[in-house]
Amino acid sequence: MRVSYEWLQEYLKIDLPIEELADKMTMSGIAVEEIEDMAAPFRNMAVAKVISIEKHNQADNLLVTKLEVGNFGEKQVITAAKNLKTGDLVPLAMSGAVLPDGKVINDLNFKGILSEGMLCSGGELGLEKESTGIWVFYAPLEPGMPVAEALGCNDQVLVLELTANRSDCLGMINVAREVAAILGISFNEPEPVLKEEGPSIEELITIKIKDPDLCPRYAARVAVNIKIAPSPDWMQRRLKAAGIRPINNIVDITNYVMLEYNQPLHAFDSDRIAERQVIIRRAQDNEKFTTLDEVERRFDQNDLLIADPSGGLCVAGVMGGQSSEVTDQTVNLLLEAAYFDPGSIRRTAKNLGMRTEASYRFERGIDPNNTVNALNRAAQLIEMLGCGTVAKGYRDEYLNRIDPVTINTTTTRINSWLGADLTLEQISGYLSRVCFEVKQKGDQIEVTVPTYRRDVTLMADLAEEVARLHGYDKIAVTIPKSDKLGERTPFQKFQLDCRRVLQGVGISEIMTYSFYSKNVPDQLGLAPNDPLRKMVELMMPLSEEQAVMRTGLAHGLLSTIAFNTNRRQTDLALFEIGRIYLPTEKVLPDEPLYLGIGLTGRKNETNWNSTKEEYDFYDLKGILEMIWERFGLPQPEYTRSNRPYLHPGQSAELLVEGKTIGYLGQVHPKVLNSYELSETVFLMELNLTVIAELIHTDIIFEPLPKFPAVQRDLALVLPNKVEARQIITMIKEVTGDLAERV
Repeated sequence: MRVSYEWLQEYLKIDLPIEELADKMTMSGIAVEEIEDMAAPFRNMAVAKVISIEKHNQADNLLVTKLEVGNFGEKQVITAAKNLKTGDLVPLAMSGAVLPDGKVINDLNFKGILSEGMLCSGGELGLEKESTGIWVFYAPLEPGMPVAEALGCNDQVLVLELTANRSDCLGMINVAREVAAILGISFNEPEPVLKEEGPSIEELITIKIKDPDLCPRYAARVAVNIKIAPSPDWMQRRLKAAGIRPINNIVDITNYVMLEYNQPLHAFDSDRIAERQVIIRRAQDNEKFTTLDEVERRFDQNDLLIADPSGGLCVAGVMGGQSSEVTDQTVNLLLEAAYFDPGSIRRTAKNLGMRTEASYRFERGIDPNNTVNALNRAAQLIEMLGCGTVAKGYRDEYLNRIDPVTINTTTTRINSWLGADLTLEQISGYLSRVCFEVKQKGDQIEVTVPTYRRDVTLMADLAEEVARLHGYDKIAVTIPKSDKLGERTPFQKFQLDCRRVLQGVGISEIMTYSFYSKNVPDQLGLAPNDPLRKMVELMMPLSEEQAVMRTGLAHGLLSTIAFNTNRRQTDLALFEIGRIYLPTEKVLPDEPLYLGIGLTGRKNETNWNSTKEEYDFYDLKGILEMIWERFGLPQPEYTRSNRPYLHPGQSAELLVEGKTIGYLGQVHPKVLNSYELSETVFLMELNLTVIAELIHTDIIFEPLPKFPAVQRDLALVLPNKVEARQIITMIKEVTGDLAERV
């Protein structure tokens, strides 16, 4: 947003240098990216009065002019222009001036006669596209006056870098409101006053909104006996300062009001509207018409159009159509001011590849309760500039009313957010300065937010408003309060202790992906009806190899062992702690935490005084017993395992108190082949989520035994069908409390 300082001062009395104002605006959250001096292109240029004109004695096509340039004295300039006469006031670019096209002016010698600068045409000053001669000032000006001042181009522009939430500051009046709040000065919004000397609008136009969700409000005025002409210089200067090219009085008025009120307007030739009826509706599929940029466009049912009974007239909130365009022949005019759904405008503008000043504002959201004010201002300018006669009254269809937001808060909550100690009066004062309606009820504050401030919807937004007006630099730095430092949960401590136990005996931790291929169950030899084949599928997998969430840690361990074995690292002891994902009837799967251990190869390095010892089933069982002893867990029961990826003769399921908590055993040779492994591998998986629930944190003291324990090794000859756990259970039943451990 480009803010003319001269225009801004029309609303406010500002007694600050523009640089200081820019700093204050930036510190309050309205960042000023730069200050642009509109007089910069006219530096080293002054108004000169022609004293005399003579022919060059060496060139018939050149003239030697004597000029009076005020404090700069008399200058001699050579020119080829033929439109000069004695007494004319003209722009003189003196040595050192830089023209808008980048040309640098210096004193030059033309065939023996010195030319001290250059007389400029309107084109050379950037005022016209084409020029036929030197620009002549017809106003009574003093020689020596800066050209920028003579042209009224001595304004300065604040270039604002607005964030998306502050779309309200795309209008001059709201910028003035903001500056008034920052400086703590008064601001009164100007009220348009109209004569309305034309016929009643009831006779001239009707409005019908067919889709109030996309167009909650549509207002219109009519002006008759329109005279298309250039707009006045002051309006053109302000439009140029804002970066908009002047076109004619009607178009310039709509752009001027858009910049002033942040309300895009559109002008139609009302005589070209069929049956004088405006219809706001969705487009039909493949409906088409030509827009003002002379492009035929096609629409679908997601696009909103302004139409008449015969067809589309305008792409709502984006661009008008040629069929109702205002031209030099326009006599009667319809002015539109509306509020359109921001999402609808954004979608249409994107689909059509059209970005306009109007769509930019509608996309970000404008004030739905400001349409009539903007419409009246445009009508006032039409009357003031003598462009036509405004009809009596206006049409205003407001089907889906949008009311201001009300937020309730307290001084305590505001201060707790800011870490400040502001009083109720201070907080209320700051909020009132930004034109919020504030009602006090004891410590409670009820704040009604104007509809042009779409960014303020929460209590935190109110705190931000208070903070930026109070001054962020005035809020003392405070350290966040906390009752105590955070600490690990018992389950996190349990995981950490498991890691320490395993790392302490030389087992290395690995971390593998939580997702793998749908072919993994086949690789592990799982039966078609195995529950582990039910996996959580990813909606957007990274690849086919990572399409489902894992239901166990075995694949990750075997893949890692295979990867290392293929690189001649055959002696491995690895563990992983990670979650598995088991589908349920609920929305989310169960995610128990598991420990997986994989052993293969030699336990130690072979040297001259030691023999080769390879990992076996009992190493895995010893690790399990070490974990059990560390956490004081009840002894597990070992039962035969039927897992297809384990060796049937060297594997077991682990049960505690009737709950299955895991398994251990040798990997089946067929599964080893599927992973291209030739060495024996031992695996163990434990459900840490279940095991953690078995840990008893309340330790009861037991006195030391009076007599040392007596160990007995029993060798029994039994049938093959008898399981070891049956013998252990029988011994425990017979010995009772006398046996410490079996």
